[in-house]
Amino acid sequence: MDQIAAALGCPRLAVQVDAAELRQAAGDTAGGRATLLPFATEEGERAWLDEAQTYGGTSLVGDRWVVVSAGTLLESLQRRLGGRIERSQPHSH
Repeated sequence: MDQIAAALGCPRLAVQVDAAELRQAAGDTAGGRATLLPFATEEGERAWLDEAQTYGGTSLVGDRWVVVSAGTLLESLQRRLGGRIERSQPHSH
């Protein structure tokens, strides 16, 4: 988590959730607000991504971590950390 926070240029992310399966931290970077989600397991990451599809948005997905932010910030972060950018549209009910 520290390596990703440093790459974001936001060394002090505010932890919002700290549970066994999910941690979530957020902070403001030069490129905008970012939320970092490191996962204990790949299964937990996949479950979160499946649920997030409902809400739409853009995420940079790595090996057991996800960063949610604006596309331009994610593209810059992807060049430093790798991963893949996923975009989803919110589902209407």
